[in-house]
Amino acid sequence: MEELQKIIGERIRSLRKKLGITQRVFAEQVGFSAHQIVSEIERGGRDVKAWELVRIADALHTEVRYLLAEHEPAPAHVLWRDYPEEGAAAIEASFLKSCRQYHGLESLLGITPKHDLPKVELDPETASYGDARVAAKKVADALDLGGRPAASLIAILEGDYSVKIWYKDLGEAGSAASAMGNFGYGILMHREQAPWRRNFSFAHELFHLITRATISKESVGDNQALIDKVERLANEFAANLLLPADVLDVEIEARVKDGKISYDDLVELARDFDVSTEALLWRMVHFRILTADRVRAVLNDPNFRSIDRSTMPANWQQPAPLPERFVRLAFLAYKRAKLSRARLAQLLETSLFDLSATLLEYGFEDTDAYQIETTVA
Repeated sequence: MEELQKIIGERIRSLRKKLGITQRVFAEQVGFSAHQIVSEIERGGRDVKAWELVRIADALHTEVRYLLAEHEPAPAHVLWRDYPEEGAAAIEASFLKSCRQYHGLESLLGITPKHDLPKVELDPETASYGDARVAAKKVADALDLGGRPAASLIAILEGDYSVKIWYKDLGEAGSAASAMGNFGYGILMHREQAPWRRNFSFAHELFHLITRATISKESVGDNQALIDKVERLANEFAANLLLPADVLDVEIEARVKDGKISYDDLVELARDFDVSTEALLWRMVHFRILTADRVRAVLNDPNFRSIDRSTMPANWQQPAPLPERFVRLAFLAYKRAKLSRARLAQLLETSLFDLSATLLEYGFEDTDAYQIETTVA
């Protein structure tokens, strides 16, 4: 028992320091009367009650089972597109906790990935834009994304590759992040971003996941020039993945009249591929259809901006607070008696009183109809 107390205390101290929380603030968050209690627990000199463990785990953005585990799980590293100036540790801890919970539901239901993500080995020192384009073609073919990749990419990665996709209100924090751990793969997206910008960020993060074996924090280090180069490679990958050359070339050719293409057609084409007009225009520079100077002129034209903005409301889709697949798996585990109602409410970040209403928001009704079975051939 004393040894367990020491292990728990050490893990609490390690996680608290990683989050940058003082013992005094942590005591207030958990509900202890004095910060000396935290000090005593972290030294292993005080037993921790069950209800205290629950509150401690919540304050540290982790799970009770992690605090009690015999062996400390291998750490999962989060790679940011734009590293937040403030609150990064708390956001990362919450994101990783969500990924572990997601994986826990899959394990309860016996769900494993149908496929593993394609792996692309690139040397960050020598990799070129051409390598990024080849990688995009390889991934598009492996995932069978079709001519409009943005329309199917998320569903395929969630359903076939068990990628844990979360949308959070990041405020002024980084626009997106990715992680890989014992839970598999995870991607964190800024919920407030425009859908077409989220799609590009999503493809950008996918590049980091498929190249993690050779492009990582360890291989890049603090070399800012190398970090910037990797980000440019990720952008090149994303542009080629979401705007496949063969399909886009046909669509552009159909809209060009007398060597010109209208602003309306440009905006409509961007919405058709679910990308920003800016991403589309710079892709056209790659095709040598437009020059870089011409793109800058178009982007600065108030008329173009007005047409672009006018199409946004009809195409703006705000993701739900929780992934639909996560809610579906949680509800299924509950109906199969693998989760208590209280645990279901906790996972769905609601109260027992509001649980039924929350489920209805995601299209699930808490009835016994889900238990009815039918015979299959």
